Amino acid sequence: MKSINIKEQRQKEVRCLQKRQRDIWKLQRELGYIKLKTPIRHGWYKEIVITEKVDRYKNKAAILEIYNEIQRSYWGRTKEEAEKKWRNKTSKYLIYKEFPTLNKKQFNSLSYKAQYMCTAFPYKNECKKLKLRFYIRIPKGAYRIKYTRAYTTYRKRIDPELIRTDDFIASQLSKKGYYNITEAVNPWKSKWDNIDGKQEKLKTKRNLKGLKKYALKDVINDNISWENH
Repeated sequence: MKSINIKEQRQKEVRCLQKRQRDIWKLQRELGYIKLKTPIRHGWYKEIVITEKVDRYKNKAAILEIYNEIQRSYWGRTKEEAEKKWRNKTSKYLIYKEFPTLNKKQFNSLSYKAQYMCTAFPYKNECKKLKLRFYIRIPKGAYRIKYTRAYTTYRKRIDPELIRTDDFIASQLSKKGYYNITEAVNPWKSKWDNIDGKQEKLKTKRNLKGLKKYALKDVINDNISWENH
């Protein structure tokens, strides 16, 4: 009788545990929410609201179209935290007149009249890649920025048995012999985990770039030294 491969057996067990874990997460999402009889105070919003003066402008429809497309509010536990998130967004995307900007996808979804109220500007993201965003030229009287109290009006339903089972599965996947297998099949694993392999590819690419100025026959016949490039 053929002996059982321990690694293959553990891989099967990990796949079964992960499938059960996904089923539990799905059941937890399907539990839904319960509406609270009395809302609970929970932080502040710093938000942009459209004023009644918007009726004075001929391009009111375009203004409202843009307003529905942007991120209109930022939440914080305190006013200071909401302000900090607002300022971080301002410094990141260079918000014009404290008004959120649009990305390329949002801009393309607008009508021609709404696009006419936007101005493109290039910027570099965290990876130093050149990106494109759009300033919005909405009249100052059409909107105002204010703080609004935030309330919790719904509470998520909780099933203690599902939580207990999920914790048990997580502990099983963290056991010796199971953890490495779990990490190997993790779809959310960071792309920088294999940094050594990426650096080796970049080094090879640089070497090939240096050899492009030479004729192919010289490279094949070893007339050009690879180590020098």
